[in-house]
Amino acid sequence: MKPQRKVELVAIGDELLNGIRINTHLGYIGDQLARKGLPLTLAAEVRDEPDNLASYLKQVFARADLVLLTGGLGPTSDDNTAQCVAKALGRPLHHDHGIEQSILEFFQQRGRIPTPNNLKQCLIVEGADALGNPNGTAPGQWIDNGGQVIVLLPGPPLEMHPMFENEVLPRLTAKGWITEAASPVEIRTIGIGESQLADMLGPVLSGAGNAVQVAYCAHSGYVDVRLASVPGGWDPVKVRSLGEACRDRIGDHFLGYGSPDVAAVILNQLRGLNKSLAVAESCTGGLLASRFTDVPGASKVFKGGVVCYLNEIKEQLLSVPRCLLEQHGAVSAECAAALATGAAELMESDYALSITGYAGPEAGDEPAGTIYLGYHSPIGVWSRKVILPGNRTAVKERAVTASLDFVRRKLEKYKVYDLLESLRC
Repeated sequence: MKPQRKVELVAIGDELLNGIRINTHLGYIGDQLARKGLPLTLAAEVRDEPDNLASYLKQVFARADLVLLTGGLGPTSDDNTAQCVAKALGRPLHHDHGIEQSILEFFQQRGRIPTPNNLKQCLIVEGADALGNPNGTAPGQWIDNGGQVIVLLPGPPLEMHPMFENEVLPRLTAKGWITEAASPVEIRTIGIGESQLADMLGPVLSGAGNAVQVAYCAHSGYVDVRLASVPGGWDPVKVRSLGEACRDRIGDHFLGYGSPDVAAVILNQLRGLNKSLAVAESCTGGLLASRFTDVPGASKVFKGGVVCYLNEIKEQLLSVPRCLLEQHGAVSAECAAALATGAAELMESDYALSITGYAGPEAGDEPAGTIYLGYHSPIGVWSRKVILPGNRTAVKERAVTASLDFVRRKLEKYKVYDLLESLRC
């Protein structure tokens, strides 16, 4: 039987504990290792203070088989990870001339001259292997410590992720510590709350008992459900059948298996219809357009967007009648529909979306969080009102998600008509 190794992640940095930055490394590394059959046992966030950090690391090294450290490998005075690891292990640091050459070349390629403190990153724990960092100057370190492995990784995700995937995972594979575990069934839903989803799936999942591990995760407008095989439980085929039963139960809240992005789902569907899309937005200030342009290949469908914050811009660019604005107001179902139609006409697109509303904290005739969504299609124009909770930033983000889900459901409901329309064209 495969031994259950103790795996700990230590994220280092005052900014994590002061709330300046969110520790995204936990989600990324935890997911990567769980998929490889080497799940995290414990995770912690620790300040940069050298004495306390070295003391804490000594405790971690005494109990864990694999220790992953992120952060604190840079050139500044608060980057003390390598020094603290060396102290906890009772090993010296040495200056690695190969790393020094890599740092000099990194700066030379960018037409810059490194400051002296950049050479602090050349200090490597005695006996460690340096891990290359093509995206930055801080190398990682791999330390074999008598059957234990200690890995030092840089903090910036754009540097850490490639290093973890290209350097750390292959080494763990070579040691026989990770395997390709049976992939869990992951279901992404949208437009439904976590508690409501759990209540909905309760009758379906009850038959599995403890034979399947069920986990819910709510984030960024989605609620994900993960169904995973457990030792001695159901085999992967039976778990997949359970996932299909969950999909049937979820109905139109189902977005897809895995982790699809709703904007990508919409663009793929419109691309299949050979149709184009445009947006008009007021209170969200460009966030809706950004969601579409985040998708690779969006230009094949997405034509553009207009941020029409002032009424004058709504009139001048999108031809929203002044009488409509005077009679119904800029935050209204009528205005949302007119904005969507105006965007479609201005950019000669087949489909268009619009958002207008009160993001807060100030409001007008209706409370803050009141949002109207518009949708223009070849077969009709619709609008929808939603009331969204949260502060200004949260309302804007939720308005975008609500708009995307609104359109997704319309496309799904009328996909037969849309297909016929595309064939006629």
